[in-house]
Amino acid sequence: MTSSTDIRPRSYRPHHLVIYLALGTIAFSAAAAFAWVVNVSLKTNQEFLGTRPWTIAEKFHFENYANAWTNADVGAFFGNSVIVSISATVLGVVVSAFAAYPIARIPFRLNGVVLAVFLTGLMVPWMVTFIPLYLTLQDLALLDTRLGLVLVYATYNLPFNIFVLVGFLRTLPRELEEAAAVDGAGPATTFVRVILPLLGPGLASVTIISFLSNWNEFFYALVLIHSPSKMTLPLGLFQLGQAADYGTNWVTLFAGMMITALPVLVVFALLQKQVTKGLTAGALKG
Repeated sequence: MTSSTDIRPRSYRPHHLVIYLALGTIAFSAAAAFAWVVNVSLKTNQEFLGTRPWTIAEKFHFENYANAWTNADVGAFFGNSVIVSISATVLGVVVSAFAAYPIARIPFRLNGVVLAVFLTGLMVPWMVTFIPLYLTLQDLALLDTRLGLVLVYATYNLPFNIFVLVGFLRTLPRELEEAAAVDGAGPATTFVRVILPLLGPGLASVTIISFLSNWNEFFYALVLIHSPSKMTLPLGLFQLGQAADYGTNWVTLFAGMMITALPVLVVFALLQKQVTKGLTAGALKG
């Protein structure tokens, strides 16, 4: 007779092999594309145009990164992206946390309606909003400004952030508020001193996802920013790509791509466990 604690090997079916092969192919393709960009970014323009695509660079020209940073203004684009992405992420996460708490923890008559209004933002396509948004920012004198882009990004992230944080808050026991109320704490004090310290995984998830979304966003930056000095990295790389189409300076473009991708890869590699923990915890309870 076997005990209930026996560990038996899991049986694998043929479709598991197909899934693993498909995932492995996708992972290999992504890694190969990344390696190709790294290799090209270290070549000279003559090598890039005169050799086969997968030919390894004869000599690694790390000065391509310095040229991209200074001569191609990638450093200025990088600084704009850092300012806009961090500011929009902080603003969006703070507003989302304060909005999600009463929806998830304080019962009131229109609780579900308020949540549905926020979630409607996930279903509205950007094609419907960008013309009114452009005109609104123009009326507020925020067009072609970093502040206008920060407000747009922060608002754009609100629906998803609130959805995740509401799910996470609903997993916390109700006894927390009851104990705080016995000690004489109001809703604001309870949120700041009791609930907020427990929101670490959820806040980490929405913060990282919001930052990555803001860092890589292209369309709103293209529509709302016109001055080269205020362009973010995706928009700056687009300009470099257009310049490369009419010239031969391709290695600078690829070096700029690597400068854009590396911060994102480092952030996600270091904090991916926090993202997974926050999203799965929020999914345990509807």
